[in-house]
Amino acid sequence: MKKFIRQLAGCAALVGAAMLPMAHAATVIDFEGDALAGLYNDGDSFSQGGFTMTASYDFGIIGTAGDLGNAGPSGNSTQFFFNSNDGYLSLKTSNGVAFSLEGFSAAFVPLIPSPVPNPTIVMVAYAFTADGQQFGTAWNFAGSSTDSKPFGLYGNPLDFGRFTNLKEVQFFACVFDNSICGTPTQNNGQFAIDDIRVTAVPEPGTWALMALGIAGLMLRSRRSRRSIR
Repeated sequence: MKKFIRQLAGCAALVGAAMLPMAHAATVIDFEGDALAGLYNDGDSFSQGGFTMTASYDFGIIGTAGDLGNAGPSGNSTQFFFNSNDGYLSLKTSNGVAFSLEGFSAAFVPLIPSPVPNPTIVMVAYAFTADGQQFGTAWNFAGSSTDSKPFGLYGNPLDFGRFTNLKEVQFFACVFDNSICGTPTQNNGQFAIDDIRVTAVPEPGTWALMALGIAGLMLRSRRSRRSIR
């Protein structure tokens, strides 16, 4: 019996060690593929990599910089999600499990002409956690003026340490002056986002079922050896 318990513990440890890298492997939502390209009106959803995204408040487009004409951002030749006016992009796991956010790339896409002279627009990720908390973080866009619209990479671990155990993240852009999002953008809160790095957290029940399955297989094997004798 003791030998069997040692074998079971050793097998479970090996399976756990093998699954650990998979559990923490990040998914990159890159918006690639003809099936995703197109227009998304308010409330429309699409999925990629086990995550579901919804265009909210206004329309969004999955396409390339060329699809936006003169307003198209630079530094990205692939498909991305463009969020129009003052809308936002909501992101959740498709199966409802918690996840973490580890980074993304984004660019400001101003209205031309701008309704606000030299606005200071920031990129915001606003999180809703599985235990009911809410918080947000804002980043300056790359470029020094409304005429410079390059993609910037946002992935500093210090910025994303809080973004764990999430049930939803909303991405949007707003004005920063005396306070974040304290001044109306007049539909100039537009942005492009790409390469969102997220990691789903396996449910505890999943690991429990795996352990029970391993135990059952080993017990069955032990009984089979007894019957042969």
